[in-house]
Amino acid sequence: MRKLGRRSFLAGATTASALLAAPAIRAQTPNFAGQTLRVATFGGGWDRAVHKYAGVKLEALGAKVEYVTAPPRDNLAKLIAARGQAAPFDVVEMADLTWVDTYEAGFIQKINLDNIPNRKELLPTLSDEWKVASWATQEGIVWHPERFAAAGVPGPERYRDLLHPALQRKIAIIDISQAGISQLLVGASIDEGGSQEKIDAGLEFVRKANPFQFWRVGAQAVTLMNSGDIMASTMHAGFAVQMRRAGLPVKFTHPKIGPTKRGLSKEGWLGVVKGTPVARAAEFFINEYISYDTQFGLATERGVVPINNRARDALVNDPLLKEMFLLSEADVANMVSVDFTKFNLDDATQRWSRMITSAK
Repeated sequence: MRKLGRRSFLAGATTASALLAAPAIRAQTPNFAGQTLRVATFGGGWDRAVHKYAGVKLEALGAKVEYVTAPPRDNLAKLIAARGQAAPFDVVEMADLTWVDTYEAGFIQKINLDNIPNRKELLPTLSDEWKVASWATQEGIVWHPERFAAAGVPGPERYRDLLHPALQRKIAIIDISQAGISQLLVGASIDEGGSQEKIDAGLEFVRKANPFQFWRVGAQAVTLMNSGDIMASTMHAGFAVQMRRAGLPVKFTHPKIGPTKRGLSKEGWLGVVKGTPVARAAEFFINEYISYDTQFGLATERGVVPINNRARDALVNDPLLKEMFLLSEADVANMVSVDFTKFNLDDATQRWSRMITSAK
């Protein structure tokens, strides 16, 4: 088993000098004419936003970029199904757990880090020769304060506050198949005296919540909030940003967890699929994905927290992002992160399935 990694030139230059330098500069610009890069990533508009900021940079150099949209676990299943054949994509966007499964199954290859110069703007823990972080999210509760007030329900501070009788069948909860469920189950469990290993309380929270819907794509919960079918949903802060920008007066709660902790963090990762014939194009795309422009654009448009340091620092200038995100070093350090050496998603999935089946 492989070892896993954690977490105008010079003013005043003569015309002759400029002419001599120009060919060298052009020689350093890659040409991807005739190549097609297939990227496995999220749907629901995320693919379009990624293309708007990163994909177009690759297409400007002659390549074509196609997107295979599905949750990370579904894309992992596609790699498993294609074992022994040509892989269905060249770059894969992985969630905090699926990157481990993807790596250990041998589906990704080493990245030439010399082709990822934007790594210098990431924390050292956010990239290695097997993976590069793509984004971070902060998980919690999106809720509609006007509807809460009309129903006489206090604004939620903890996950258990969503068990108020007036919220029965009026909330949505992330589905067990989606990135982010680990954070919900761990956070709700720890807050009730459980742990990363003992998630009985988290599963019990889901059972008691009796949601209107378990969402598999965030857009489902957004639609339900817009229609008035729900008053709250467990999801990350980025969805609250998107709803507010669309005119929905929602708020976001970073839930208190236990006596001292607040909020939950989740990271995404990018990998190059083993055997891809367009590895250089894949690395170019990853480098553009983690650039300041892409990371700041995705933060302001889609509501993720940038992993690019300069982009994250710039968020304090956006009042909405400053309101929705925990940005200070102290606040981020006090968030709960899931330890996947302790939390067992396979076991949680089996228990979830039995619980939901028995409830029907």
